[in-house]
Amino acid sequence: MKISILTAAHNEEKIIKRPLENFKKLHRFDKNIEFLIGLDGCNDKTKEIIRGYKFVKCLNMGKRNGKHKVINKLMQKARGDIIVIHDADWIFNVLNKDKLVELKNEFKDKKLGGIAEAYPIEYPAKKNTKSLGHLGSMWGNYFWIDFQKKHYTYKEGSRSYAKYSKNSFPFLVNIFRKDLYNKNTTLGDDFERGLDILNKEYKVLIVNDLNFPRMISAYKTTRFKDIARQKERTSLARKQVFKKYKLNISIFNFYLPLLLHSLRNVNKIGNSKEKMAFFVWLFTFGLGTVKNKIFETKSTKEGWLMRAKR
Repeated sequence: MKISILTAAHNEEKIIKRPLENFKKLHRFDKNIEFLIGLDGCNDKTKEIIRGYKFVKCLNMGKRNGKHKVINKLMQKARGDIIVIHDADWIFNVLNKDKLVELKNEFKDKKLGGIAEAYPIEYPAKKNTKSLGHLGSMWGNYFWIDFQKKHYTYKEGSRSYAKYSKNSFPFLVNIFRKDLYNKNTTLGDDFERGLDILNKEYKVLIVNDLNFPRMISAYKTTRFKDIARQKERTSLARKQVFKKYKLNISIFNFYLPLLLHSLRNVNKIGNSKEKMAFFVWLFTFGLGTVKNKIFETKSTKEGWLMRAKR
């Protein structure tokens, strides 16, 4: 099985070298991995930096249209059986060649459609992380994914899989079979992929192993200002996804139980600094949601402009 790793990049000169150096390591593990980067209206040195990595294919998409449109175009060029969607500020953490083989072997199950994100990209926190925003995001997303795993998964032997429910968020899916891909149209592209796979009656695997290939952040600092903008965007993404897939997610059947789950498990947070970071994150998350309700972003394209600046 061949893997294609697809990245949408907009003015990433400050961060792009970190994932590119990781791509170099992955290329050594498997020369058949394909790396495609689509430039989404870049006007900085991103393209020049990418040129230094000859095994990476760089495609200029012209004016800025947003991640989903770049990925839709890159999918037309991809030749892999397995697709990995890779943000420009992430690192696809593969410890060794054997772990890459382990990932491929999961897809020998013909009914497996994709592999979900089982941990936040910030988890576990880097030892030298001092950013409260980063720590808050880590714990906020940790509790959300943990809640999902406890209530919306099922077992087949030793394996855990995502359970389809109209009353829950889909799991984030960035690793999947190419032939199951549908064009993304919303800001919640990773949610869409999970739902599309389940709607086609394929399975989404949840791997509770920190050493299994997964996405981690290439950055260790997150500003609360960016979190508020991202959560405003996330609020719009939820609305788009709920409407498209006719999901019935409300305060009482999801958000309140999630909040109670988070508060009951807050003792898992290691120290007072991280606890404070989580509660500030929680407040910021709510602020971004309320702001979107009042000053609603109208389009997917506008929403993509609200991504964090690295």
